[in-house]
Amino acid sequence: PVLTLFTNSIGVNILEKKEKEGIIFVIITIFIAGALPIIIKYGVGFINPLFFAAMSSLIAGIFLFSLAIIKGNWKVLFRKKYILSMLLIGFFGITLSNLFFFFGVSLTSAINSSILLVIEPLYSIFIGYLFLNEKITFKQIIFTFIIIMGTITVLYKVQLKFNWGDLMILCTPLCWQIAHFFSKKLMTIYKEITPPLIATARTLYGGIFLFILGIITGTNHFYQLRNIHILWILLLQGIIGFALHYSVWYEAIKRLNLSKATSLVSVYPAFSIILAWFILKEFPTLQQIGGFA
Repeated sequence: PVLTLFTNSIGVNILEKKEKEGIIFVIITIFIAGALPIIIKYGVGFINPLFFAAMSSLIAGIFLFSLAIIKGNWKVLFRKKYILSMLLIGFFGITLSNLFFFFGVSLTSAINSSILLVIEPLYSIFIGYLFLNEKITFKQIIFTFIIIMGTITVLYKVQLKFNWGDLMILCTPLCWQIAHFFSKKLMTIYKEITPPLIATARTLYGGIFLFILGIITGTNHFYQLRNIHILWILLLQGIIGFALHYSVWYEAIKRLNLSKATSLVSVYPAFSIILAWFILKEFPTLQQIGGFA
């Protein structure tokens, strides 16, 4: 009995340490995610949304792939048993989600975008419960319902009509959660699949899909890369907004339940609203403040 108690105590300490580390990574994610709608809203003012999404994703993917080459584990990205899941992570996590997000932000405000994204815990609860066998508490359900009410408050205008940009933003976190599902599953089953590798697959494969789409639609505006200002925005979004953001986030969900990590990170609109106020001069309306509250 003493040995069992000692073993259980060690197990609990390891779990507590793991959870604390996960929460630290979530806090870092909050600050990066809070800045994301502001950077993108600012950038799409003079950069084609598809070109912006493709180039910043490719910058992130190339940056992370270079790190994987240095570490010597880059071959994992191309193994047959992982390739389909990684392609799906790239497609949902970058290609489809960025099409919704970048074009959605161009049709609505940065404040609306950041607040509407907090519906993500609703998606994570269903995916975590149905597909990852995660335990969902009654408290999580209650507070998720409150988040939905806040989202509806932001969505409905005086005319009770939906803005297409708002609807596109709402589709974005669903794509993220589908990508997170495949990511969490890979990291749980295979120990050699690390958070940086998942982030690399997401940005590299997703960026390639967007780049091909840009060629097909004729929106790869390479001449804009001669503009130093635009180049700096793409580098900032690629390295900080995508590469660092996703690497830190996958470190978090490796240590925490997907639904719990998503619920914790959903407070980032507070940071977005402050940045939008000071950088974009977007003053929140009473409706937006009510929805956020």
